Amino acid sequence: MQTDVSLFVTLWIAFYAFWLISAWKTRSPVKRKQSRLSYFLYGIVWVAIWIILINWFSPDLMTDRIVPDSIGYTVAGLLITLAGLGFAIWARVHLGKNWSGMPAIREQHTITRTGPYRFVRHPIYSGILLGLLGTAIGTGYFIVFCCVLLILVLFVIKFRMEEKFLEEEFGEEYARYRREVRALVPYVI
Repeated sequence: MQTDVSLFVTLWIAFYAFWLISAWKTRSPVKRKQSRLSYFLYGIVWVAIWIILINWFSPDLMTDRIVPDSIGYTVAGLLITLAGLGFAIWARVHLGKNWSGMPAIREQHTITRTGPYRFVRHPIYSGILLGLLGTAIGTGYFIVFCCVLLILVLFVIKFRMEEKFLEEEFGEEYARYRREVRALVPYVI
């Protein structure tokens, strides 16, 4: 049985469409933000390194499967993907006008500690990573597992930038939140 990758692609397209629409609908004035250039460069550098390494080590990496092609893994992957994307959407909706695509402090910004933010400080990243892991399991391709690791590194870099902004803005209130709630996985990291 050949896994129907189009199911996963459709889920991610729907997720991205929701994301674009909700970003447009909840725009709010920015008080302070990181420069677009530095934000853009951190992503470009990582993607460039990743592409170079893939081509260097294994040009055929796109077709290598490390998970058996079976309906069980496909269904498990779909369920994990849906759970992860659902968690990210819950967080995005809950965050509302405080959300920004890049590290920024909004006008009337507050620290959100309710909803999924009770469990992790960065539930959007947690959800997206879980969704990617589900996609990797469901499709079985080694390259998708590599993407999970790459995105994890990018998210850690990004959330450190965000947390610097938040700690500068909110001081001890945000420092206390950091001590009390894990970044990505409850009770772990």
